[in-house]
Amino acid sequence: MIKAVFFDLDGTLCDSDSAWDLAVKETFQVFHKKAMNISNNALLNGWETVHEKLFQRLDAGRCSMAEVRDSRFHCLFNELNLPSSELPDELNDFLSTRYISNLKLYDDAAVLDEITTLHVGIITNGAHDKNTDSQLSKVNQLGLRERIQSLTISDEIGVRKPHSKIFKLACEKAGVLLTESIMVGDSIGNDIVGANRVNMTSIHINRNSDTSLPDITDGQPDYSVSNLFDILPYLTIK
Repeated sequence: MIKAVFFDLDGTLCDSDSAWDLAVKETFQVFHKKAMNISNNALLNGWETVHEKLFQRLDAGRCSMAEVRDSRFHCLFNELNLPSSELPDELNDFLSTRYISNLKLYDDAAVLDEITTLHVGIITNGAHDKNTDSQLSKVNQLGLRERIQSLTISDEIGVRKPHSKIFKLACEKAGVLLTESIMVGDSIGNDIVGANRVNMTSIHINRNSDTSLPDITDGQPDYSVSNLFDILPYLTIK
């Protein structure tokens, strides 16, 4: 019997991609006003290079998401051979502020209010501190704190999805077995693979029906939906 349902945050409950893209665009506009000798192509290439390197370190467990966030503009300035200044921190603060200001819940996140008999939690990768755009801040900003019973964040745990530990600890906090739990998420690699490996029921939210499923056993969700309200029939699985 299902006793708990856990949701991913970014891309599942909230439209983080749109908010991020807009915030980055706004931040780059500020950058160009203060560092006019750098072309947009050089900026974009440097930004992609820096993030690729930082996320390689993150995925290897050599740094936290908070450290990625706090160092991204300092690394960018190094990549572009720009002199050290206060501007990287100013840009980082601006990006964080604009990102969370632009962040919105998907309309179907209202499904949370329909789940009244199960434990409802969030399992998410990201920072756990009080920075403006940490996962903790996002949950509070979006009014989700009052609509869930538990919140499990990767930086708090020390491992990221799809590592089994984060799912196991989330279920322990909820007082339920892994086999009594459902994981709902948009990422095959993080949410579905991670849930499948610990025998949670996995539901893939594929809003645009354009995500091809990888040809691996761990990557096959138990169910696939295009709207979060479509998960409701699966919450009564015996």
